[in-house]
Amino acid sequence: MDNRLFEDIGFSKGEVKVYFALLDLGESTIGPLSKKSEITAAKVYPILEKLIKKGLVSFIIKSDTKYFSPANPKRILEYLDEKEAKIKNEKNEIKKIIPEMELKLKFQKEPQNAQIYQTFDGLKTLYNEIIEILAHEKEDFIGFTLGEEEYKYSGAEHFFREYDVKRRALKIKLKLIGSEDQKDFMKKLVSSDRNITLRYLPYQMPTGLIIFADKVAILTWQEIPTAFVIQSKKIADKYKLFFLAMWKMAKV
Repeated sequence: MDNRLFEDIGFSKGEVKVYFALLDLGESTIGPLSKKSEITAAKVYPILEKLIKKGLVSFIIKSDTKYFSPANPKRILEYLDEKEAKIKNEKNEIKKIIPEMELKLKFQKEPQNAQIYQTFDGLKTLYNEIIEILAHEKEDFIGFTLGEEEYKYSGAEHFFREYDVKRRALKIKLKLIGSEDQKDFMKKLVSSDRNITLRYLPYQMPTGLIIFADKVAILTWQEIPTAFVIQSKKIADKYKLFFLAMWKMAKV
């Protein structure tokens, strides 16, 4: 059984070892449980306390000795339901204070900073932000294509198709500039999407560059997808002017 699943839902490695050891032993005192789980008795005690709080372990006292028993594994589902309800409640509370937090941002001086997003999860965060901003500002998604070889990295094509679905649902148009040697490949990649306009130039251009709001993102799609994001209105405005100048020169 893959113990990582239980670690992913909030159990420590020690909790997983102790609970599964108890499942094998049934009712047990600390000694056999420590031996079975391969965890010292001193560490088993606090782990059991955590499992008791989660409702996964109970105990009785016989002749001044504690005997521990595992709860039915279905209790894990109940624990997850409780956790989900708590998260939902916390999310609702956060939603209430988001407007106040955003208001504070508006009164700050023009921000200038740089951030790095890595892995699929990092890029999902970035693309969700891009789409949200473009939808709110009713602007087009503009930028320069990745290099052809980068689209072929594992997961890249699926990732972009997933975000194209979100983009189309919000009626955001996409304008990209690439080099002429990408023409055949890009036509196959975007197929018949009418919301995507591609133009090409006969020479190499910056690759994987996106301009949105007051930010410029530079993507490199390799084994670990990475995006470098610069937040500066001055820099973003200059890149927008550069893009528009190249857009006028580029051909379909």
